[in-house]
Amino acid sequence: MMGDFVMMWLQIFVLGISVLFRCTDSVDLPRFVGPGSNVTVAVGRDAALTCRVDNLQTFKVAWLRVDTQTILTIAGHVITKNHRISVNHGDGAWTLGLKDVGSSDGGRYMCQVNTEPMMSQTHQLQVVVPPDIDDEASSGEVLVKEGENAALRCVASGTPPPAIAWRREDSRHFKINNQTLVSKWAGEWMNLTSVERAASGAYLCIATNGVPPSVSKRIQINVMFAPSVWAGRVAVRTLMGSAATLQCSAEAYPAPQFHWTLNGEQRLVNGSKFKLSVSSRGYRHTLSLLVSEMSRDDAGAYRCHVENSLGKAQAELFLHSKWNKLKLGMPSRE
Repeated sequence: MMGDFVMMWLQIFVLGISVLFRCTDSVDLPRFVGPGSNVTVAVGRDAALTCRVDNLQTFKVAWLRVDTQTILTIAGHVITKNHRISVNHGDGAWTLGLKDVGSSDGGRYMCQVNTEPMMSQTHQLQVVVPPDIDDEASSGEVLVKEGENAALRCVASGTPPPAIAWRREDSRHFKINNQTLVSKWAGEWMNLTSVERAASGAYLCIATNGVPPSVSKRIQINVMFAPSVWAGRVAVRTLMGSAATLQCSAEAYPAPQFHWTLNGEQRLVNGSKFKLSVSSRGYRHTLSLLVSEMSRDDAGAYRCHVENSLGKAQAELFLHSKWNKLKLGMPSRE
């Protein structure tokens, strides 16, 4: 019985031929009240399309999916097997309901009345999807030698298609084409040419399409280069018996190895006499050497050595001792 019922209405609505009702007075024909609706809904939410018909009489209202020519409802009955579809009516309004809307639900829907000829009104459902970044298709950590080029890619999906914006995580300006300083960049690709070490750091690609929430991906750029090192103070004078601190500043990536030597021969190690330490921030490093209880033997030429897989460098400092003239009973001119 149900199969015959469906086939009967398929003939009525798809072919537009009324086999049950015939109208003799065109003045009494049903009419649509208002234009077709244009509904926008976020994926995962519920949607409702409403068709208003005046003077329906004994005619029937049906909802169809236009692109597939699928009949969804006839009068108060749901014909499709899609459990997410419902139909409600009252006061001349026939509302097609869709629960938990997916991207594939977007498109045109038709409200039909089985007059002869058939009446129809088209309604549009737009399903919007928040942006999502494809981690596999997008760049991960980028390693590049100084002076070479780097290309970063950020691939995102969503409806409408999202826009991609790039910026540094620390909000600092960065160079595009090794010339133009910018605070942000737009597009799926960000191309950096003749990369300098200052380009090292974390970058964010941010995808937005007006549908919350926006999403971002953090991409680290590490620029590799041979070490460079220099001393802040080339000569240091310290009282006998006092402590002296020597410092070198270095830049290198990958993270380098460090050591100190005295007079080009003795390699210094941590102990009661010498304390070696390093503090690093990105590719910048500060090397410190604490010399305890300065004596004549501690005076000399100190060298800080820095080495990584791309090269090595060193800087030289001189530590001089001086007597406390006041303790020796000598007049001081200092």
